[in-house]
Amino acid sequence: MILLPKLAKTGYFAVKHKVDQFDKWPAWQRVRRGFQAPVYRIADTGLFGLTPLQTHILICGFPGSGTTLLQLMIENGLPHARRFGRERSGWKAATYSRRNHSVLISKQPRDLLRLQPLRDFYRGRPARLKVIVMIRDPRDLMTVRRECGQTSAYSGCPQLWKTYYDALLRERDQPDTLVVRFEDLIGQTHSEQMRIEAFVGHRMAVPFAQTHEVPREDFDHSTLRGLRPPDPTRIARWKQPAHRQRINEVMQWLPELPEALIGMGYEAPSSGLAFQPQAQGFQADHADGGGAAGVHAGCCVSHTTC
Repeated sequence: MILLPKLAKTGYFAVKHKVDQFDKWPAWQRVRRGFQAPVYRIADTGLFGLTPLQTHILICGFPGSGTTLLQLMIENGLPHARRFGRERSGWKAATYSRRNHSVLISKQPRDLLRLQPLRDFYRGRPARLKVIVMIRDPRDLMTVRRECGQTSAYSGCPQLWKTYYDALLRERDQPDTLVVRFEDLIGQTHSEQMRIEAFVGHRMAVPFAQTHEVPREDFDHSTLRGLRPPDPTRIARWKQPAHRQRINEVMQWLPELPEALIGMGYEAPSSGLAFQPQAQGFQADHADGGGAAGVHAGCCVSHTTC
């Protein structure tokens, strides 16, 4: 009876309604999953020689920031963990996935927007939630081009980026959260591996720098566009002259971007002056007329169907 108040606050049904606002399942599916979920968590009791979950490593972050690459690195480094090889929301991995493992790895970028329900779920349970948030220089995110039929277009969406940035500000100082920069992951791979190992409490069996050498037929490599060693040349591509107009437009559409770049560690604080991108070869042109409209018209390409 003593457990009832705790279960009332942290049980499956107590926090599930908070997740339903993100995952719009049909009513019958919500009911079915609600009753089947406890079956998947029988392993956590330790009965019948089963292995209780001890650590849930949850990877999330900005779309295009390297979450899939980090998932591959950690999954290959912890081959005995419960791993999915593709996107799986933290909520579904924790409550509605077969497992008999002490470590669980899940990856879904938009989990950054909905971490609190999962924290509520794990509160009072022996398993630890370890959240790794991937970030990347927003200028690089905004200058990624995707093929769409016979043409290509910028896929970075300023409005979407702002949503994720607001979530980052809420979550980055939480004690169960580690922020990893894409630039450090591929430019200082070994040191970032040690940071992550210390955070999750597990040593990697395969170095991050060699993860591309591990054959994984069960892993969805489609967003990686091929396996290769960490490539530092993918850093700061936004500086290429071809992206000048795009950077000017983004600077107009996101007036908070200079402060964000400083806060994320991508620019040094200026001496009381407004951020000036000309140090990287660009000057934000606020007399462009229609720059912001251009961003709005061309954004979110990656979230539409070609």
